[in-house]
Amino acid sequence: MMVAGKKIAIAGNPNSGKTTIFNALTGARQHVGNWPGVTVERKEGKFSFEDVSVTVLDLPGTYSLASYSIEETIARSYIIDEHPDVVVNIVDAANLQRNLFLTTQLIELGAPLVVVLNMMDMADEKGLEINIATLSVLLGVPVVKMIGRTGQGLGELKQAIARVATAETDKREIKIPYPRELEEEISSLTNELAYRKIARGRLRWRAVKLFERDKTSTEKLAVLPDTENLLAQIEVAIQRIEGIYKETSRAIISHARYGFIQGALRECVRQTKTTPSDYSRRIDKVLTNKWLGLPVFAALLWLMFQLTYTIGAYPMDWIDSGVAWLMSTLGQLLPAGMLSSLIVDGIIGGVGAIAVFLPNIFILFFVIALLEDSGYMARVAFIMDRVMHSIGLHGKAFIPMIMGFGCNVPAIMGTRILESRRDRILSILINPFMSCSARFPVYVLVAGAFFPQQAGTVIFSLYVLGILVAIGSGKLFSRTILTGLSRPFVMELPPYQQPTARSLILHTWERGVIFIRKMGTVILAGSILIWALGYFPRNVSLSKDYSLAESKILQQSMVNQKEIDLRFEQSVASSHDCYSSLMIPFDESSEYQLLVRQKSALHANISANRDSLINDLRYERMAETVEQKWIGRLGKFIVPVVEPLGFTWRESVALVTGFVAKEIVVSTYGVLFGVGSDVTEENVGIIENLRKSGLTPLVALAFLVFTLLYTPCLATVAVIKRETGSWGYTAFSVIYSLILAWLLAFGIYQIGSLLL
Repeated sequence: MMVAGKKIAIAGNPNSGKTTIFNALTGARQHVGNWPGVTVERKEGKFSFEDVSVTVLDLPGTYSLASYSIEETIARSYIIDEHPDVVVNIVDAANLQRNLFLTTQLIELGAPLVVVLNMMDMADEKGLEINIATLSVLLGVPVVKMIGRTGQGLGELKQAIARVATAETDKREIKIPYPRELEEEISSLTNELAYRKIARGRLRWRAVKLFERDKTSTEKLAVLPDTENLLAQIEVAIQRIEGIYKETSRAIISHARYGFIQGALRECVRQTKTTPSDYSRRIDKVLTNKWLGLPVFAALLWLMFQLTYTIGAYPMDWIDSGVAWLMSTLGQLLPAGMLSSLIVDGIIGGVGAIAVFLPNIFILFFVIALLEDSGYMARVAFIMDRVMHSIGLHGKAFIPMIMGFGCNVPAIMGTRILESRRDRILSILINPFMSCSARFPVYVLVAGAFFPQQAGTVIFSLYVLGILVAIGSGKLFSRTILTGLSRPFVMELPPYQQPTARSLILHTWERGVIFIRKMGTVILAGSILIWALGYFPRNVSLSKDYSLAESKILQQSMVNQKEIDLRFEQSVASSHDCYSSLMIPFDESSEYQLLVRQKSALHANISANRDSLINDLRYERMAETVEQKWIGRLGKFIVPVVEPLGFTWRESVALVTGFVAKEIVVSTYGVLFGVGSDVTEENVGIIENLRKSGLTPLVALAFLVFTLLYTPCLATVAVIKRETGSWGYTAFSVIYSLILAWLLAFGIYQIGSLLL
C-alpha cells in the first residue's frame, strides 16, 4: 500500500543540473505553473520509493539564500515556511568551491539536507578525486555521487532521501566558524533572540542574517514590538566588527564561508592530473570566439530550420494526404448538411490544417532541446552579450529571447531573471518579435507553397529578421522611452554535456504536448468560429451558373475526343488501303502504332485540360461563395488597410483571426479553401489551394514578414500587461508592432513590384 506524504525540495546553483535530476526523479509525472504572486516558474512532480509517495519541488536556481532576487526569496521562503522533509542540494562536482557556498547556508539554516555531487564525469575529466565519506563528515549531511544526465546514482539518491526523510541518519550540527569577535556577537544575539522568544528555531541562522544586514530579516524584526533598541545594538555591533576587519559584515561572513569550504576541500579533494582536460574550454575557443561565435550560431540556426523543413516534409505530406482522405471519406459518408460541414470543413479542415505541421514542430523542439541540453544555448547568451550591450541590455537578456523560439508567453515571464524593472520592460517589449512555434506552421505553409526549394533558408531568414528587428527596436527604445544602462552581471557557462535520449524525448514532449493541447482548445474553438463565419448566410447569389459551365466543359471535352477518334479512323482507313495493295497487315505496322500513340497523347491532353478547367471552375465557385459569406464580408471590410501590401480579403481574415493564436492563420486558410470538400487526385491539400489563390511569391514574402512582426497573440498581450503592470506599455507594444509590420510589408511589396 502506498504511503502518502513526503515532500522534498531541489535547490542548487543555475546550470548545476538541478532540472535534469528533477526530471530523472519524476519522469513525466510533473506539471508546471507559477509561484503564487509572481510569474517565476514552479515545477512540481512525483515519484514513489519503497511504497512512499514523494512530491518533488524544483526551486528556482540560486547562488545564495540572500533576498536580493525573487528567486532567492522564493527558495528561502519555501524552505523556512513550508518545512520540506528533505532539501536535495545539487552541486556541480567540477566546481565545488562556488557551488558549496549555497550548501553552507543550507547547513546553517538547519534544513534536512542531502548533497548531490552531480556531473561526476566532468569532475573526473578535470582529474578531481573526491572522498565522499570525508566530505559527508565535514558537512554533517549525506553526500551522493551522480551523473544526472545518465541517471547514474539515482538509486543511491532515493535511498539517501528516504533515510533523511525518516530521520534514520544521525544529524550532526555543523557550525560555520566565523572570526572570534563576530562569533561572540552572533552568540550574544542568538541568546537575546531566544530570551525574547522572537524567533523559534534557526536562531543562529537568523542572527547571522541580521549581521549580514539582510533586508528581509531586518524588516521582519523591525515590525515586532520593542525591537528598536535591539536593531540599534545590532548596528553598533556591525560597525564595531567592520571597524576591526576593514570590510563590510557581509564580506566578512562570505570570506568565512569560503574559508570553511576551502578547508573542507583540502581534506577531501585530490588533484590527480597536473593538466586536467577541459573539453568545454577547448570547444569554447571556437564556439564563443569573438569572430567565429556569431557565424557559427547563424550556421546552426540555418541548419536547424533546413533539417526541420527537409526531414519534416515527408511525414507532413503523409499527414496532409491523410487529412484530405479523411475529409473526403467523411464528406461522402455523412449526409449533406450543416453538421457534416461543421465536422469536415470546420473541425477537421481547421485543426487538420495545423496537424499537418506537427512533425515540423516536434523536430524543431527536438533540435532546441539538443542545443539546450548540450550546454550550447547558454553560450548563445555569451555570444550575444556584445550585441545586447548596444541596446542597453546584457547577454542574460538574450536568454528570454531564445525562449521565445518556443513561446513568447513563458519567454516574457522569463524576463524575471533580469534585476532591474527597466531591463525587464525593455526585454518584454522586444520579445514578441522572436518567432514562436505558433508562427512556424505559417512559415512552413507559405514558404513550402511559394519557395519549395529554398523553404529552409526562407524560414531561417525570418528568424534572423525577428532577431534583428528586436535588437533594432531595443536600441530605439533604450534611447527614447527607456533610457539608462543595464545592471552588470557575471555570466556563467555550464560545461558541455552529451544529451541523453530520455532527456531529449522528455523535453521535446513537454513542449510538443502544449502545442497539441492548444490544437484541442484554442485552435479548435477558433476553427469552429471561422467555419461559422464561412458557412452563413446559406443563400448567396453567384455571378454565373457554375454547374452549367461545368457541363459545357464536359460536353466540349467529349466533342473534342470524338473528333480525335474520327480523325484517327480516317487516317487508319487511308493507310489501310495502301498497305492492303502491298499485301502487308497494316495493324502490325509501325505507322499504325504511331497513330495509336498520337491518339492516346491527344486524349490525355484533352482530359488534363478538362480536369484543370473544372478544378479552376470549382475553385472559382468556392472563392466567390466564401467571399459572400460573413467571413468574406469581414475580409473586404479590412481590405483597404492591407491592399497596399498586395493582400486580398483572405489574408486580411487570416491575420485578424491570427490575433487569437498565430496557428489559427493556417486553420483559417484550411477552412477558407474548404480542403476536402472537393478533393481530387490533383488537389489534395491546403498548399495546392494556396498556390491557386492568386498570391505571388512577392506577396507571400510580404505576408510572412507581416505575420512575423504584427500584433502578438492574445495570450502574449495578456502576459505583457501582467508583467509590466501597465496598459500603456501593453498598448504601445500592440500598436508599435502593427505599424512596423505594415511598413516593412509595404516596403517589400512596393519596392519588389518596381524591381520585378
